[in-house]
Amino acid sequence: MALFCTDTFLDAHADRLAAAAPDLEVVALRRGVEVHAAEIERVTVAFFSNDVWPERAAPFMRIALDAPNLRWLHSMSAGVDSPVFSMFLDRGVRVTTSSGASASPIAGTVMLCLLALGRGLPAWLRAQARHEWSPAPFRELDGQRVVVVGYGPIGQEVVRLAEAFRMDPIVVRRAARGDEPCPVRPLAELSEAVRDADAVVVALPLTPDTRGLFDAEVIAAMSPHAVFVNVGRGELVDQAALTDALASGRLGGAGLDVFDPEPLPAEDPLWDLPNVIISPHNSASSDGTAARVVEIFFDNLARFVRNQPLHNEVLAR
Repeated sequence: MALFCTDTFLDAHADRLAAAAPDLEVVALRRGVEVHAAEIERVTVAFFSNDVWPERAAPFMRIALDAPNLRWLHSMSAGVDSPVFSMFLDRGVRVTTSSGASASPIAGTVMLCLLALGRGLPAWLRAQARHEWSPAPFRELDGQRVVVVGYGPIGQEVVRLAEAFRMDPIVVRRAARGDEPCPVRPLAELSEAVRDADAVVVALPLTPDTRGLFDAEVIAAMSPHAVFVNVGRGELVDQAALTDALASGRLGGAGLDVFDPEPLPAEDPLWDLPNVIISPHNSASSDGTAARVVEIFFDNLARFVRNQPLHNEVLAR
């Protein structure tokens, strides 16, 4: 068995790799050093770790795709909507994700946006820049209805935090499973579910079924005072319709971590809207996420060595 990984990961975890799989050979992606065809041919496992992104992602994936004997790829991300993952699946390569590793920081970003938009933080910061004393009332989160669309690890953590802030969460997912701690509405009733919401949080993966889910009709169904937070994917939303609703006052505000396209072009009107908080697809970039990704990989590596089921395996589409 041969693992393809970065030199950064190898340098940090060589001893642990040796303990987990004593016979493991390692082929490392090193800056400025070519990986030879004979090495690529030996690769059976690949770890797409956090340190690859973004500078070395392309050469890493290129080599992994060229590895004829690759059997398993583990990704540091939870999302696998990039076409490159389908290329591995089509070849019969097993693909696993790090779903859950970034749930805590992403859910924290959601609460940051809800607090900041409710309190008018963007206006406070603008007043501070002008050295202007401008007190104003603000809305508490207590008792607000938050509709959380998507109930994977991120959605679950958002619900947990929302309850801690004494909000009233409702989950929208394909179908209720019965173990949710709050009411559930089916995804088919999305427009009705968001109609009375004070806040709508999107934590869905991007799939053919969810692309463009938040279209102009769904956005129009939201209350003019509601805030909209998207930590899923930009392609889930009709961005032009969202921008129009925010600019015209038909929506109270938005906290956006994802966009279509990315990076968000400098001339995009979202940058200048006073009721919008923009983060550059950065809500998972905490000091703890990478460590949790490593733990998930090592857990799966032990399972792979023992021929046991892998966690977070992506089903072939």
